[in-house]
Amino acid sequence: MKEDARLKALGYNPEFKRVLGVFADFSIGYSYMSPMAGLFALFSTALVAVGPPFFWTMVAVMLGQTFVCLVFAEAASAFPIAGGIYQWARRLAGQRWGFLTAWVYLFALIGTGAGICAGGAPFMTALLGLTPSPEINAIAGIGIALIGIIANFIGTKVLARTTEIGVWAGLFGLALCGGYMLIFGHVQPVSVLWNSFGRGEGNYTAGLFFASLIGVWIFYGFEACGDLAEEVSGASKAVPRAMLMTILGGGGSALLMTLGLILAVPDMAAAVDGSQANPAAAAVLQCLGPVGMTVTLICLIAVAISAVASVIASTSRLFFSMGRDNMIVGARTLGKLSRVRKLPTAALWVTSVLTILILSIGFVSPNAATQIISFATTGVYLSFQMVVIASLLAGLRGWRPDGEFRLGSYGVVVKLIALVFGTASIINLCWPRLPDAGWLNNWLIPVSITVILILGLIQMILLNIPNKPLQSKVLPNS
Repeated sequence: MKEDARLKALGYNPEFKRVLGVFADFSIGYSYMSPMAGLFALFSTALVAVGPPFFWTMVAVMLGQTFVCLVFAEAASAFPIAGGIYQWARRLAGQRWGFLTAWVYLFALIGTGAGICAGGAPFMTALLGLTPSPEINAIAGIGIALIGIIANFIGTKVLARTTEIGVWAGLFGLALCGGYMLIFGHVQPVSVLWNSFGRGEGNYTAGLFFASLIGVWIFYGFEACGDLAEEVSGASKAVPRAMLMTILGGGGSALLMTLGLILAVPDMAAAVDGSQANPAAAAVLQCLGPVGMTVTLICLIAVAISAVASVIASTSRLFFSMGRDNMIVGARTLGKLSRVRKLPTAALWVTSVLTILILSIGFVSPNAATQIISFATTGVYLSFQMVVIASLLAGLRGWRPDGEFRLGSYGVVVKLIALVFGTASIINLCWPRLPDAGWLNNWLIPVSITVILILGLIQMILLNIPNKPLQSKVLPNS
């Protein structure tokens, strides 16, 4: 098989079973993105910030992330190796840069998995009719995590089916919220998309940047298609296709659902001033009734379960890939696959335990979901830009990708746009927005990232990781 020959040329023996096709790989990325769950969780916050015009910030963020996705697609095509962005950064900029990229991404992935579970917990409690509390939400979040963990331990085929369920649930939610409600449930005029209802007066630009975080928090996950590259048939061609399908399909469905929900909000003034606590739910109830609300909640829970299953799979493959390269403590154990099922069992156990431990914070912190997601998103965007920088500099030094997908003469322009967008997103995520809070609350994210980088540098020194490039000669695709 050509992909196995390419993998050997990159220095690895094929160990995984290639059981994923393009759609299954796309399902992992789409589920990780979980646009429906993210939209319902953040819809009210964005409306209160600047009113319905927050929709246009989502369009802008999706466009920016598309450029990042193109950079990743080229790297994934050239280096279709388990571990995704860690391997791309390592091959393009050397082992130390690859390690630091992986180190930041690892913490971000673990936080993302826990954040998805915490964010999905209110949907579970609402469906079961439970009174929300930090303890109940923490238990519901752990329950969602356990289902995703079990799907991973059973095997890659079951994982793929689980994520595909999330895709179909998301598409069904799209049909309800983006299709039916847009056609039959709209009560607001289209002009509402340009009406701020008085929000953000005095500094509307700052409000728009804050509102844009809804897109920043939603429009990533496409990189997960590359995390399981060694389990994808024809990975050099299939993985880039799955990535682009994720950003365009997931992003497009999120925009359509957003449009349907905005135009179906029954009382926009109340939604914008915050007196209506959950305008997304109000829109669904108004248009679809209690049965439609129940169906929507089931779809949201299915999306959350498939999303966390996808993130756990990505995290375990990152642990495995770093372990195989002796780039992390416990490498000999983490870098092994089970003999029969060809799964990174030890890496899955570590990922599962860490996810549940982080979710346990919810027992003592009612704002755990927001805190975890904010930190994880910043870590993801930082590691993304470390790959973009590596790819840009490698190209300027003469690297010519030889995978099935190449940016060609547009490469430098695409990478520069991706870098500008990603840098602006990181600044936006870290910007202090709580004038009445203490210094630490305002700067918690950059402080946390700094601490993680320092810990990474310490481990890099202890592991004595060399700073040598890894430009391996690979087979041509002809």
